[in-house]
Amino acid sequence: MSNPSTDDLLALAARYDADFNPNSPPIVIERGEGATITDTEGHTTIDLGDIIANIGHCHPRHVAALREAVGQMLTGKSGLTNPPRSRLVAKLAEITPDELDKVYLVVGGSEAVDWAIRIARRFTGRHEILTFWGGVYGRTYATTSMNGLMRRRRRFGPVMPGVIHAPFPYCYRCPFGKQPEDCNFFCVDYLDEVMLYASTDDLAALVIEPYLGVGGIIFPPEGYLPRLQRWAAERDALFILDEVQSSFGRTGKWFALEWEDLSPNMICIGKGMGSGVSIAAIVGESRLFDSLNPGELSGGNGGNYLACTSALTVIDIMEDEQLVEHARQIGNYFMERLTRWKDEFAVIGDVRGKGLVLAMEFVKDRETKMPFPEIVKRISQICYQKGVSCGGRSHILDIRPPLVITQEQAVFAADVIESALREVTT
Repeated sequence: MSNPSTDDLLALAARYDADFNPNSPPIVIERGEGATITDTEGHTTIDLGDIIANIGHCHPRHVAALREAVGQMLTGKSGLTNPPRSRLVAKLAEITPDELDKVYLVVGGSEAVDWAIRIARRFTGRHEILTFWGGVYGRTYATTSMNGLMRRRRRFGPVMPGVIHAPFPYCYRCPFGKQPEDCNFFCVDYLDEVMLYASTDDLAALVIEPYLGVGGIIFPPEGYLPRLQRWAAERDALFILDEVQSSFGRTGKWFALEWEDLSPNMICIGKGMGSGVSIAAIVGESRLFDSLNPGELSGGNGGNYLACTSALTVIDIMEDEQLVEHARQIGNYFMERLTRWKDEFAVIGDVRGKGLVLAMEFVKDRETKMPFPEIVKRISQICYQKGVSCGGRSHILDIRPPLVITQEQAVFAADVIESALREVTT
């Protein structure tokens, strides 16, 4: 029997796959290697849109470790441990801030955030959770309720009570019409007004991403997160960082919290942690976990042999190949190119990023800042045809390749994007 054609596979996906987006490009990705992906037509592109395969697609050491683990055991046992699990929790406690000395392993980022707020509620005895506009914390009932993008909550019925939403410092489109150089973090002070009118004075924790991921690759100005951390401490509320996207070298540090020496009470990590194998974790202060009884955290297949082996191997590869430093270096190169493009092309309203998570925001007019999603779609199409697969959402084109992308691949990718920019603007 012959292999199904690309059209056949797309038809099957459209018919049976509930997660398949019919508006996606008509391609089927068949395999990956390093920082490249290849579709079923044999077309290979540099992958600029993958925030999970931090060590690249099918890294030989990763593949070998997974093959060995499959022959040992696949599942996990709640309340028990296994060799890679014991080593992994110790390693995570070692590479995170000293105060974070207890680890709970789960399957995905949504589950990690969900458990973090439950732990916060139990520990504090309070119930309110403060989250931020544009934030996307997951897809469970609780995390959907926390999401700061309306399209992520729309028409799902009543959301979880106790969630309070506040503005995120989106300086390019500041909802208060302020400028970062002289606003003195007005948005932090504004939280007092939010709490005065939206809170029942029962705040357990605030949860924030170090940068908005799904919300547009939006970074807060320097100094904002430390000030927000102090604001939470002054109210005896837990400070929780959702580092599911930003951890494991993505921003050019192991964890984004390192950029400003933050000291959160808990962090939620995932995605790049398993580099393709589903695993996530909460790393927090042991006093928080001590508020739960033994067995209350158990459930699911978190901490299974295969996933823990994957995460340990990812860490080893990242350390041995110095991928965190490499991400910072390649990211600096991309940012230099992005900055030059902004000066040259009027359709680019803003550029931003750290390490290997960068974005260009496209506008029809720099004065009105009207979004320009059509141009992003066209640039993505041209780039794919020329050998570069770009990520993007609406009017924002992002650059988030595997951390193993080489300097030569980065130069080629940037040249292709620049060529596409010239094509669509002339």
